[in-house]
Amino acid sequence: MTVEQALARARELRPGCKISDETCRRWLCEEDALLRQQLFEKSGADEYAAAGADLAWSGETLPDDTVLLVPVPFDALYPHVLCARIDAALGETDRYAGEQAQCSGLLSELAVWLRQKHPPRCRAQWRW
Repeated sequence: MTVEQALARARELRPGCKISDETCRRWLCEEDALLRQQLFEKSGADEYAAAGADLAWSGETLPDDTVLLVPVPFDALYPHVLCARIDAALGETDRYAGEQAQCSGLLSELAVWLRQKHPPRCRAQWRW
């Protein structure tokens, strides 16, 4: 999924939202950085080492065509992450809880897939 696709899907799910695309881009960057640190760096999934909003972020901009870190079919995570953050920012706690549940489910599936497809690296290689 690209940045543009994630933003478009989140806009479909939260029409009329006043949160700027730049804020959402920053959230995507933060999410990819977190996922890279918590899941991808500890796995042998080297083919994803060059993907992600965290790597493409220049400090000011994030191109629309940036490929996000999480692969298909788990990339459905991104619109839910954006919606959860939007809901939290707007004080929509019930909607936030629902979106977080979606995120948690997808993250759990992603973690299992990574462990099965890409066995964890030796602990000596982990960066704490």
